[in-house]
Amino acid sequence: MSTQFKCPFSKLSVVLISAIFFFLLTISGQAERGDELIQKVQSDVLISHVTALQDNVTFFPRHFTYRTRNAHHRGATDSVINYIMTQFKRSARLRVSEQNIGGIRNVIAILPPKPSSSSKSIFIICAHYDTQAVREPSWNPLASSAPGANKNGTGVAVMLEIANILSPYEYDHELRFIALGGEELGFLGSRNYVRKAIRNTNPDTDSLQSKRTPNSEKIIAVFNLDMLGFNWKSDLVEVISNRNSTWISRALAISNTWYNIGLKVRRTHDEFIDISSHKTFWDSGYSAVTLIESSTPWRDSQNYDANPFYHTFGDTVDKINFRLVAKVTQLVLATVDSLLTDMFQPKRQMPQVTLDLPDIVKQNPLQITGTYVTDYPIDIVVHPSGVEAKLDREKQTYTATIPLSPGKNTLMVVARYPLGAASVKQSVVLEEGFIWKDVIVSPNPVRFNNQTEFRVEGNLEITEMKVNIYDVRGSLIKRIEGVDDRLDKRIWRTWWNQQTSYGLAVSGGIYICHISVTVKGETYTIVKKLAIMR
Repeated sequence: MSTQFKCPFSKLSVVLISAIFFFLLTISGQAERGDELIQKVQSDVLISHVTALQDNVTFFPRHFTYRTRNAHHRGATDSVINYIMTQFKRSARLRVSEQNIGGIRNVIAILPPKPSSSSKSIFIICAHYDTQAVREPSWNPLASSAPGANKNGTGVAVMLEIANILSPYEYDHELRFIALGGEELGFLGSRNYVRKAIRNTNPDTDSLQSKRTPNSEKIIAVFNLDMLGFNWKSDLVEVISNRNSTWISRALAISNTWYNIGLKVRRTHDEFIDISSHKTFWDSGYSAVTLIESSTPWRDSQNYDANPFYHTFGDTVDKINFRLVAKVTQLVLATVDSLLTDMFQPKRQMPQVTLDLPDIVKQNPLQITGTYVTDYPIDIVVHPSGVEAKLDREKQTYTATIPLSPGKNTLMVVARYPLGAASVKQSVVLEEGFIWKDVIVSPNPVRFNNQTEFRVEGNLEITEMKVNIYDVRGSLIKRIEGVDDRLDKRIWRTWWNQQTSYGLAVSGGIYICHISVTVKGETYTIVKKLAIMR
């Protein structure tokens, strides 16, 4: 007799299981890709770009080092344009073109969306390449150097490195890299670009506000990189945003924590800061941020010493902290990839967060724990204290130490992502245990015939106080009752006149004082020594 084995799964079941496994694998890959991307950032490449931009060497028709990229200098502009276009063209997937309006030249490299995508959304990473040295009294735009290693060789280098790293990937949305010209001449490069983006029919006007039409480009987010590397005091980057772009600023701050990049991210929300090309996009209603070492580089601020080199002959590669530049590159790289991969997907799943608390606790502050499930970077904040939780990405758990108030506390755990938040609430009652806040025995030592005051203060109301005084042999000398403070029941006092229970004066020496209080029906005792001098 033969036995026939039957598979418990149908062909449809196998297909479904395979699809689910592939989906989970894809999600896991997306969650981990940011970690892989930031490992690809190479400081040596950034140094090479900044050095090349600083020297701005041309080899045809003759070898010449310009050491400037000023927009008025045609030969220097030709040379730097050639370098930037050559770097973009290293990737066959980038469509590289030049926009030349009135001699102000922008280089645009487009990473197109997936062929199957119908999205019209555009994300932009931009940086201006032109330089000047106007803080030098002798500077001549056609004859003098303006190396601009930091301003803005660092911004261009970061943009080129990100373009090289992201160009092999496919996204549902278009990503553009723009090297802007004429920024130092009143943001002319970004003005020209935005005018074309909004289909402005009057290119002679300087006003860009309220010019967008239904045919305008659908620019979702602009990351403008400008002057990133002069800070040897801390790894600080300032992110300038307005009301429409705070979500981009928040995305950068979340990525910094999520990927443990280690930057100090200073988020500055100010509608009127106009020190860089972000302002041109703001004026047309587009969401844009500028990443910069400081929005006021000419003066000291927290974690930043004033930069004496920008717009001078001394703005050279040896002044730059490339550890900082590399971290900013990692931050923008991971943030842009996450936004393109996850944030703007119609089937994006909301983060899930849990909080498990007992009904009553006695410890304060309280350490809370919980779990979260997410496919993209988040941070978790606990209100009302505003404490930011520590995340364990491997276990998908979080911990935070939260101060409580006596009685009922309602805690809300908020998992924030750039475009919103998910939250969970739970209440806990703090039955705080008694804590001795202050115990005074004074004066101590005390001279004969002087009274000694015993004063106690607790964190909770006291209903009774007693002091038992013993000699060094353990014999009880005196029992004393305390009295409460009429204004604060947490404070009690009593006094001793150095006499026994029978009215006899005690001799000089050391006495042991057992000070006891009653709080909520429980007794707490503390022991103090008292020296009496004859």
